[in-house]
Amino acid sequence: MFALVDCNCFYVSCERVFDPSLEGKPVVVLSNNDGCIVARSPEAKALGIPMGAPYHKYKHQLQNAGAIALSSNYELYGDMSHRVYGVLLSSVPEVEIYSIDECFLDLSGFMHLGTDGLMDFCMRLRQKVLKYTGIPTGIGIAKNKVLSKAANHVAKQSVSGVAELITDELCDRVLNNLAVEDIWGINKRLGLRLRSHGIATAAQLRDANESLVKQIMGIVGVRLMYELRGVSCLPLEAIAPPQKNMVCSRSFGQPVTTMAQMHEAIAYHAARAAAKLRHRELRASVLGVFLTTNRFQPNDLQYSNSISVSLPTATNSSQVLIRYAKLCITSIFREGFSYKKCGVSLNDLSSVDAVQLDLLSPAVDCHDEKLMAVIDLLNRRYGSGTMRFASEGIKQEWKMKTDMRSPRYTTRWDELLVVKAN
Repeated sequence: MFALVDCNCFYVSCERVFDPSLEGKPVVVLSNNDGCIVARSPEAKALGIPMGAPYHKYKHQLQNAGAIALSSNYELYGDMSHRVYGVLLSSVPEVEIYSIDECFLDLSGFMHLGTDGLMDFCMRLRQKVLKYTGIPTGIGIAKNKVLSKAANHVAKQSVSGVAELITDELCDRVLNNLAVEDIWGINKRLGLRLRSHGIATAAQLRDANESLVKQIMGIVGVRLMYELRGVSCLPLEAIAPPQKNMVCSRSFGQPVTTMAQMHEAIAYHAARAAAKLRHRELRASVLGVFLTTNRFQPNDLQYSNSISVSLPTATNSSQVLIRYAKLCITSIFREGFSYKKCGVSLNDLSSVDAVQLDLLSPAVDCHDEKLMAVIDLLNRRYGSGTMRFASEGIKQEWKMKTDMRSPRYTTRWDELLVVKAN
């Protein structure tokens, strides 16, 4: 028995926890550089604002409706997600983090409660998450992951915020009214292919010919089909599989045209990537960098390129990764272009305890490891970026625009919520 917990309008809900004045108002959260709308409150959805729409196209409509637009506050959202996960883990023994706002729960140990008991348990769990974090959620219960996702669709429309798809009769009713594109794992393009073969609903996919489904979607589609039939093919992954790659990148707040600015930006991304590696106790064996101009400016000269290099020894040192990243970006940078974005990719990741050394290269530098540990300690204690490398730049005028970002209430001492009592 599975349950899917989905945080409602997660980015907006995080903002409302610390700013109750946003309740009942249209609120949208914007993507990097305040470009597109990536989260909408129910009030904003009611205005007809589409998901992923460019903000500048709907700016006046939102302003006329008294809507609030906010820059993405990833630090706050990540911390609130971790808090929701902690509450769930304190109540259920096995939890799989599927995304920043979704978790699968293993309810196998609660099946003795019966359907009504499971519903009651999940309603109390939902109230617990709301009480401890302020984040509203919806919970769908079913015999496998795909059906629990479908149950969550129903939960979002119910008063209790909890729904189950356990009985065959209930499954038939819901799946007959669920569009094939709304099934977990099926995108719009794949939905069009299925519709061309007469498969328009979840029930029709469930009852389809296995050979036809395999021909259209491969073995992944066959698993989806069997999940819709009530067979569990996708186990809970309480322990995430080992990470094999990582990308750190952001669009520039303003066009970058000089090598000096590009060096600062790539050093910044390399340092962030190295810090993430150390936090996850990983090292990287391959480093890549890339840069690109703005393809949405067709009148500008266009150029993009990338390059990767195998490192002599797997590392998570900021100094080493910055040095190689700057060498790589130098080799692909071209004058005369206005660059929109650059980034660092790390591949062939391995545990810090399982690094293959090279007889012809020096072993891991113990002094460097101690330095990285001190930097990480200071940045954890006093806030990210408290200590950084000079090559990352001081002013960093190229950094992403966050003009409308709310304070990072839970992770920055200097941005704590201030309460005034009379």
